Amino acid sequence: MLRKIGLIVIVMLLIGLVIEASNQVLPHGIPREETLIIDSIHGRLVDPTQGNMWVPGTQIGSGLNNLVMDNLWYVDHGTGEVINALAASEPEYSPDFKSLIIKLRKGIYWSDGVEFTAEDVAFTLEYIKAHEGLHWHADFKEWVQDATAIDRYTVEIKLTKPNPRFHYILNCDIWWGATIMPKHIFENVEDPVKFRFWPPVSLGPYVYKDHDPAGYWILYERREDWDRTSVGIIAGKPRPKYIMFVAYGPEEKRIAAQARHEIDWIFDVTTEGWDYLRKACPTTGSWFKDFPWAFFWDPTARGIWFNCAKSPFDKREVRWALILSIDMYQVMITAYDGIQILVPTHAGMGPAQFNLYQKGMLPWLKEFAFADGYKPFDPDLPERLREYAILKGYIAPTDPRDPVSVWGPGWWRHDPEKAAELLKAQGFTKRHGKWYLPDGTPWKITITTPTYEVDATRLAFAVAEQWREFGIQVKVDVLESTPFWDALNYGRFDVGTYWSSMAQGGIVKDLWYKHVWYHKKHLTPIGKYTYYNSVRWKNEKASALLDDMAGLHPSDPKLVELAYEVLKELIREMPLAPAVDCKKFSPYDTYYWTGFPNADNYYWDPLFWCGGFKWITPHLKPTKGK
Repeated sequence: MLRKIGLIVIVMLLIGLVIEASNQVLPHGIPREETLIIDSIHGRLVDPTQGNMWVPGTQIGSGLNNLVMDNLWYVDHGTGEVINALAASEPEYSPDFKSLIIKLRKGIYWSDGVEFTAEDVAFTLEYIKAHEGLHWHADFKEWVQDATAIDRYTVEIKLTKPNPRFHYILNCDIWWGATIMPKHIFENVEDPVKFRFWPPVSLGPYVYKDHDPAGYWILYERREDWDRTSVGIIAGKPRPKYIMFVAYGPEEKRIAAQARHEIDWIFDVTTEGWDYLRKACPTTGSWFKDFPWAFFWDPTARGIWFNCAKSPFDKREVRWALILSIDMYQVMITAYDGIQILVPTHAGMGPAQFNLYQKGMLPWLKEFAFADGYKPFDPDLPERLREYAILKGYIAPTDPRDPVSVWGPGWWRHDPEKAAELLKAQGFTKRHGKWYLPDGTPWKITITTPTYEVDATRLAFAVAEQWREFGIQVKVDVLESTPFWDALNYGRFDVGTYWSSMAQGGIVKDLWYKHVWYHKKHLTPIGKYTYYNSVRWKNEKASALLDDMAGLHPSDPKLVELAYEVLKELIREMPLAPAVDCKKFSPYDTYYWTGFPNADNYYWDPLFWCGGFKWITPHLKPTKGK
């Protein structure tokens, strides 16, 4: 089925390139050679003149979080180290972790000429704390006693209780962090939930320029005073004068547009789409020059999530039986053509976490056993995938790369017999090749998956086929974004191919700030909305370990030891099974611009839709279309 879809895509691309001439129209007076044109991750902007990113529902990934606004700190995706941006240094905590001092970088200004100061930071915390309905309201209400500007460039924050990681809320690690408001604007706003903040006053290196009223494109222009922004001061001048986010529509249209040099950077394409594009457009590139081409270290892995509050998924043995009934080698081949990386643990896939908590746990994974001594881990999968890549002609037999570095440490064994043994011990029966629940009714599972995330969607269909072969009746429910996430957050699902920077993500060594998501205190019943612990898993040991981690400073080496123990408990219980990364081809076109991040030029991850995109812009170089 997946290969048929790929053939259809390629045929549509061929037709599109033959009959469609270049018809891109930039706004009047905007030179193409000075404009970086990139994919709109949101597609068409439903409300293109909503600039209030503190209001839930605002579409922020097409300029607001990654060009216009700014954060006190960022995390370097490659190293996991902190970048001091609006802040001049890392925060200084009191010995009891009940207060902290933040010193700000001098010489930064809002785009309307007002200087950025400690008043903006203190105001933001107090204002959001006072207004329910804004992002980070619950965080600031829980933790902030008061925030005060001691002087023009120094903020003191007093906390309601000890917290050595409070500043994580203000830190942009992947997508965003609590973003600073312009006090001189919002102090006059009575109802910030209704306030549109349009056009937005910018603290980042770009300002709003123009947009399509229907939401198909939005244009930003480099600030004339770019040198009075954190990016300008630290990294230098952003090279594109203009950056335009465009919603081209389906994949075939985006690929055809790049082949005509009308879009410089695409969010992602399918394996079949990439295979076509790399052959059709000589100036197109991806993370690697050759196989596996794609970027494998997006911080958030895709996995198989179980509703642990719903029978029979509330039983660890059932969850493990379902995992052991999956032939992950076949999933990797049929869904991804071997162009994916295996994710066995519940840690992130940023390089720091991959080395520490994925590859780093390989010795333990090999020895991990059930109570009866059965060892479920299969460390041979990477070598089998290497053999597949050689057979396909993707790599030479002499390729020197370590299979674990390319395809991950391995995954769980395909062992239908062991899976059947676990199920029968729980009262399940199998008759005429079909599984029946302990109450005698046929076992039916619905897998929830999204319309818009190709890796998650393909995982769902591939796993469904595996479970059908095992004897379970499986339906795949493909949903748009809102119903897809509502099903998870309200607990109205059986199994889903979900992801989360909290449950399976992260790019720093300290797992607590993400994995506190699993704490039992966040447990909510089915039907009640939750963002945390949406698999509704209760585990006393993991919660106690997380409590031990909570009181330690992020630099304490004991955190890594405790993190290993949390991951081991998650693997024993498997409330969700991490499977593959959110790999991204993210094709870029070097016809108008060079300097894109890639494996040979790794200064940042290629995640232009995330908050750190602004740090990429000084590295890009114009070619003037030559």
